[in-house]
Amino acid sequence: SSTPCAQLTKSVDDPSKVPPAMSQTRGSVAMVTSGVTRKTSSYAALSSSSTMLAKMFADQDNWEDFDNSTFETVWLRTRKASLFRSFLNEFIKKNVFVNTANGWPAEATKVEEAVRSLALEIRSGSRTSNPPSWIFVACSETLEPQEVLDEVAKQYPSTRCIHCITSCQGVTTDTGFKTRVDSTGVYRAISLLTVNDPLGAYATIGMPSPDTPSGWTQFEQAMDVAYLRLRESALEIMRDSVNDGKAVPGPEPLAEHLCIWLTGLPGNEEKSLECLYEWGHQRFNRTIPVIGGTGADATIGGKWRAYCRAVDGNDYIFGQEHGQGVVVTLVAASVKVFPCFMHPFTPITECTAKVVSCGSTEEKDPNETTGRVIHTLRVTDGNEVGAGTLYHKWCEDMIQKKLMPTPTVAEGPGAFSPAVLAASTACPLGVAVARDGDDAYDYRMMHPSGIYWYKDQEQKQESAYLKNFASVETGKTDVVLFKARRGDLLHRLSKLKEQLVIQIDQASGGSSLESVALSPDALRARVSGVLMVYCAGCMMAISSGKDGAEQMRRLTVTLSNCFAGRPFMAYHPFGEQGFFPSKQVNGHSNLMFSALVFSKDPAFEVDETRSFAEILSQVITMYDDAEQAVLRLLLVKGENADFSLLSHITRAGMITPELLKSITPCAGRPIPFALSSAQMFHLMARKFPLKAREYNAVSKWFKDFCEDFINAAPLQLLAQSNCLEYSTLQLAVLMAVKIDSKGLVASNHFQEVMEKVWSATPDSDEAIQLLLTDAGGSNSGKQVLLTPMVRHYSNLASYVVLVALQFWTSHNNPSSAILWNLILLWSMSNLFQTLASPTTGYYSWVTMLDDVVLVFSHAVIFERVLMGGEVPRDLDALTMIIHFGNLMKGLIVHPKMGPLIIMVLTMMGDITQFLTLMVFFVTCFYCSLNALFRGIPGVYVGEKWQSPTTLLVNAIWGPQVLWVTEHEDTGRTLFLSEVFGLNDSSAIDTMGAIIVALTVFCIPIMLLNLLIAIMASTYAELSSDVDAEYKRSFASCVLVARELVSLPMPFSLPQDMARTAWKVARFVRSCRAEIEGPLERSSDPDAKLKEQLAVGQIVSNWEAQCSIEKFKGMVTIEQVERMRTQGDGLQDRIQVLYSALLNLTERQDKMENNLSQAIQSSGSPSGKHDAILATTADANRRFSSSPKATKRT
Repeated sequence: SSTPCAQLTKSVDDPSKVPPAMSQTRGSVAMVTSGVTRKTSSYAALSSSSTMLAKMFADQDNWEDFDNSTFETVWLRTRKASLFRSFLNEFIKKNVFVNTANGWPAEATKVEEAVRSLALEIRSGSRTSNPPSWIFVACSETLEPQEVLDEVAKQYPSTRCIHCITSCQGVTTDTGFKTRVDSTGVYRAISLLTVNDPLGAYATIGMPSPDTPSGWTQFEQAMDVAYLRLRESALEIMRDSVNDGKAVPGPEPLAEHLCIWLTGLPGNEEKSLECLYEWGHQRFNRTIPVIGGTGADATIGGKWRAYCRAVDGNDYIFGQEHGQGVVVTLVAASVKVFPCFMHPFTPITECTAKVVSCGSTEEKDPNETTGRVIHTLRVTDGNEVGAGTLYHKWCEDMIQKKLMPTPTVAEGPGAFSPAVLAASTACPLGVAVARDGDDAYDYRMMHPSGIYWYKDQEQKQESAYLKNFASVETGKTDVVLFKARRGDLLHRLSKLKEQLVIQIDQASGGSSLESVALSPDALRARVSGVLMVYCAGCMMAISSGKDGAEQMRRLTVTLSNCFAGRPFMAYHPFGEQGFFPSKQVNGHSNLMFSALVFSKDPAFEVDETRSFAEILSQVITMYDDAEQAVLRLLLVKGENADFSLLSHITRAGMITPELLKSITPCAGRPIPFALSSAQMFHLMARKFPLKAREYNAVSKWFKDFCEDFINAAPLQLLAQSNCLEYSTLQLAVLMAVKIDSKGLVASNHFQEVMEKVWSATPDSDEAIQLLLTDAGGSNSGKQVLLTPMVRHYSNLASYVVLVALQFWTSHNNPSSAILWNLILLWSMSNLFQTLASPTTGYYSWVTMLDDVVLVFSHAVIFERVLMGGEVPRDLDALTMIIHFGNLMKGLIVHPKMGPLIIMVLTMMGDITQFLTLMVFFVTCFYCSLNALFRGIPGVYVGEKWQSPTTLLVNAIWGPQVLWVTEHEDTGRTLFLSEVFGLNDSSAIDTMGAIIVALTVFCIPIMLLNLLIAIMASTYAELSSDVDAEYKRSFASCVLVARELVSLPMPFSLPQDMARTAWKVARFVRSCRAEIEGPLERSSDPDAKLKEQLAVGQIVSNWEAQCSIEKFKGMVTIEQVERMRTQGDGLQDRIQVLYSALLNLTERQDKMENNLSQAIQSSGSPSGKHDAILATTADANRRFSSSPKATKRT
């Protein structure tokens, strides 16, 4: 009942009653069902494997001690934040997402049917069965609010925050702009956006507009209640215990990540923003970003509504008969959210004026300094002009003749002009936001809604005032005329993407190499979904005309490109609210686009004052029990964890390879952790061939990490970090054989250590110190005579004596039982030396089998000679071949002969594979010829002339293929005899010739050429890889040689037998061992601290090296497109600056002319006149050269 499929079934009472419009969704449900079935089976296998783990962590004792005892030994203390961020990223990527569903189904007649269809569509695309944390609904004003709330709540009973707003004519989502108009012209549209964020907190509340002092107080109290409810559902690490139990909220981490989505009704936007600004500063000492859009309707008839089902369980409905109000959702997401706010217009800076008088009505009130009605504007020459008159003149002169309707008489206080609204969409007014910061030369737009005569000037028609849908301030606001073409309303949306890219890059703190602008995939990986508003005026402008549907389709595509294909909802309001970072203020505007982007980046970090286990457990506990057990085991044991259990949850999709990649640099022993991870994915690639390419790529990443990590480490840091301790060396060499990770073993530092171990001292730590001092083994404090090199070559020389002894014995004294007994003991010593050697890949199973055969053969020879019999010559010959194979194996470490031996051995492996294939073909043709010539003898006629065919076959191939049957008959028992009328002898000869021809083609021609091609390909590959393979073989031999006893064969036999017994006992003990806690490591805290600091420095070097490598990447199309977009923005700013300079020059010339006229009219002498002009020009030059003046300009 907890699966997504069960919930889908519950949401539909009777599947047979599902409307036909939902038939396509059924397929999606089926796919979800099959996916859940597969995941359930994988989970069952995992659960059965990790029952013991679940029991181990049931009491939580080991987990509670994790922070104090385990973390310092398993993970780097300096990478605690990175480790936490890695697990948080992993959870967020899989569990934080946004879904949308849009459109009124064709067959739906009720809100219930439409909502059920949309909910089913969302559930079919959902990745988890968890209920949404927040639901946003945009719909047409024709739907009954209470019915919408009830039906949405019925589909999502566990979601307590439902936020609703009416949209103009329809809603645009990633599936397109959708609405339905019936025969009576009634619009029906509804769209759902769900945010799944298990670690986030959301609180929706409704309240009356803060138009009065009492309303302001109620507004703040409602915000306090909403925040306290938000705080209850937030993670403990986001709450400050100081604020527990308080009635009024205070500053804490939760408030630092808070933003607000606001939906109000036309007319009360500025008051609501002002109240939210004051509330944020009073409670948290910061400006809380506010994003949103005002309610709208399809006909601009005042039928807009805003309503919600709030966090307190009550329903709030505003609009029409319910009065004015505001609906607010406090968003404290677990991911970073980015507010974007932009417009698509271009400024005409020569059309600039300052507001002299404004208010809420046409009546001028000196005490009223703000309002949406502009009475008078002061132009650059100092004259004051009626705002409506000036705006109309600007449009006539700069935009288009007769575009703007002439002023009329207002019909009432709330009147607006539809004609002015439509015309001014292309030429609104803008108010400068800031002259510096991120919003430099950016503006908030105002949509003029009417140009009206004053009542006392209706007959004179000398001055008109201007009404807008956004307010201005007397004496402070400069308004600028803007313009835009219809296409700009679409194409300029690239600025929205640029805003988003800049914010994400700045928030992540990464370099340009990690910018999300590098590719669409990079942006898509960092974005979950978007809730935005696209102004209704802009929407109606682009949807008008014959190609309106195509333009709306382009709008969908453009927005989808902006957000890298992630789900988004864009409803169409009559006013937009957004956040301006440079001024840290929120603003209300028109004809703009505002968006709230949910990212994939975690919104909070590690709190160093809390226990790490306490912090991390809030994320780990969100997983199921079996997953928790495996992840906690990984945290407690690190590289010693059971990676087979980890592979189960990775295969089931419960964690991704990116988690292991991100925590590898945080491990206290990064190389063993990376090698274990690489082996896990290597085995998964062999076990699951369909995903072999993906798993091999991940395995290669870990192999490359090990190589790059060593290459990035100076020897001094390697010595301090203990990264090349003996257990790591052995694991690296073994993994080089098992998973082909030769890059680490072939690295310079690794080989330098191996060389010192080989020639100076068996101790790897001492070898590193010798490399640091570069003084040789004699300066190490003790004399090492029997180095691994001496031990290896002494045993190799001993083996040469064995070969010579056997050769002499078999030729000169084959009946000597004593000598054969000595040879047997010698070969037994060689066998036990092989068995006792550490597992490094130097000895393969073939080598061990050869040694067993060698001992067996010598035992048989000794037994025969002891009984007085002859020496079996075959066994004697076989053992000689094995002897020289072992000698060649021992010489593989020679710098010159080793690479050649490796190439020979590799080619012998190719020949083995070829012989396997050849045996198949030989068996095939043998069975065929045996069936054809069953009981019939053949006669060789290769050298007898029968016809010119004999000569042709001899010339092409040879006489050995010419055979005929010996007997004569007249029967016709063969199929060929019946078909072609031949006797059986001729039919057999014909069929035999065909089979022989196929044999010649397949075996001598095709297979032999295949062998040549294989060996040529192998040689080409080995010629480039033989150096790495030689270094791997050398390292394997070194680790084997360092374990050899002091005496060579056969004197080492007793010690080798003891070593073999100890190795077997240790293997049995390890098989019986149960899962324990963390391994005991160095107990010296100072030594451990130095080791961790050194590892941390190497990781930092590795990260810097990776960044440098990224600089070498190719420039992408996305980078070029981003440069073009930035160039457009820069061009706009240069145009503003250029226009300002032209205006300044014009004003300067005008001022000089006025001054000249004034001087001439006052009768001043010409000399004085010239002096004044010169002084004025000089002052202007000094003013222009001033930095502050230039900045103001």
